[in-house]
Amino acid sequence: VLGDRDATAEDAPRLEQSRRVISESMRLYPPVWIIGRSPLEDVQFDGYDIPKGSLLFICPWVTHRLPEFWDDPEGFDPDRFAPERQKLMHRYQYFPFAAGPRMCIGSGFAMLEMQLILSMLARRFRLDLVPGHPVVPEPLITLRPRNGIAMNVHAHAT
Repeated sequence: VLGDRDATAEDAPRLEQSRRVISESMRLYPPVWIIGRSPLEDVQFDGYDIPKGSLLFICPWVTHRLPEFWDDPEGFDPDRFAPERQKLMHRYQYFPFAAGPRMCIGSGFAMLEMQLILSMLARRFRLDLVPGHPVVPEPLITLRPRNGIAMNVHAHAT
């Protein structure tokens, strides 16, 4: 898509593979791994009474791995985010930026920024995990790698 130039915002709609890789990465490692919500009124859900002001948690980390929603839920498959497959997804099957009226206001900008950066990096470099360096998720306010991610960086020949 880019040839020998850097990506611009106008390129984003054509950076389909980058979008799929980012979406699949955020399915497995959602930046916000747990979301708290509180109902404004008493509600009943699936036979349970939930009083106004209760604290409820929604966990993208778990939902994004449910075999009821995902084939091979622990596998990395960017093609599950191909447009034809996305049309078959439940509305709340995938929510790395939350959903509904409280969805992250910056989600569109974040996706654009990630697509452009990933595309420019992939055009210039190959990144390989350092063998033996464990990647261990650390669930703080946001999900992050506990010990960072050690990489070997190889520049593509120009």
